[in-house]
Amino acid sequence: MLPYATAAEAEAALGRAMTPAEALWFGYSAAMPDYFLFWHNILFLLVVFTLAPLPVALLELRTPAAVAPYKLQPQVRLSPSEFFRCYKDVMRIFFVVIGPLQLVSYPTVKMVGIHTGLPLPSLGEMAAQLLVYFLIEDYLNYWIHRLLHGEWGYEKIHRVHHEFTAPIGFAAPYAHWAEVLILGIPSFVGPAIAPCHMITFWLWIVLRQMEAIETHSGFDFPFNLTKYIPFYGGAEYHDYHHYVGGLSQSNFASVFTYCDYLYGTDRGYRFHKAFQTKMKDMPQYDGKKADANGLSYAKLD
Repeated sequence: MLPYATAAEAEAALGRAMTPAEALWFGYSAAMPDYFLFWHNILFLLVVFTLAPLPVALLELRTPAAVAPYKLQPQVRLSPSEFFRCYKDVMRIFFVVIGPLQLVSYPTVKMVGIHTGLPLPSLGEMAAQLLVYFLIEDYLNYWIHRLLHGEWGYEKIHRVHHEFTAPIGFAAPYAHWAEVLILGIPSFVGPAIAPCHMITFWLWIVLRQMEAIETHSGFDFPFNLTKYIPFYGGAEYHDYHHYVGGLSQSNFASVFTYCDYLYGTDRGYRFHKAFQTKMKDMPQYDGKKADANGLSYAKLD
């Protein structure tokens, strides 16, 4: 809740007129307790988990001829019932684990310094903080993900996420409840180290989930703007990790690829890409036939 009864008081404290964005924020949040603002995350995540994967899910179910070449594992076609089962299980974990966790984590959010007041952060400040959050989350997620591919971690926890060997957007948050809790830690470390405004925190949570849904989409579209982000993994990069499955010791990165490169855990993937290139250069190579038979992946890692 903002400590100003009127917009005039807020502007007096700022020493200037509020920007249009600040005026909008004041009108919305001035009389709203901070914990209600924080709990907006529950609504945002519910909307993202439900709507963000939907367009690509419809493509998966219908696969028009125009987008068929961009499907990464064309030999795998899921039924509507399988999509619904995935969404239902995600919602079950959402209401049993994610929602309650959001409700009880407010004191920690306040303790680390995430705030709701004025002034609002500039676009440059928000962009810098989000970049830091992505880099920190990516590095920590890499090591946790790698540990989860150990024998015990995989069999007891991570194998649930790998039930979808051909990932779909709805399966991005599909995981064992313990994995949901464990992998939530890296997402919070960045804001804990570099506290931000609540709006930035909302944006961070939404962008991180949107990124996860995109990398699990099962499609690699050439017009995707994420292809212009340096060291970004993307759907094709993470799809290989799912295809190889429990045996995978490759492509652990959640967002960027630099950790896999530095620690040598992309060797299988690079071999696979070289194999693909070599096969496509052969006159007798039929790319569509190879993909239909599941030969587009060299399952060597």
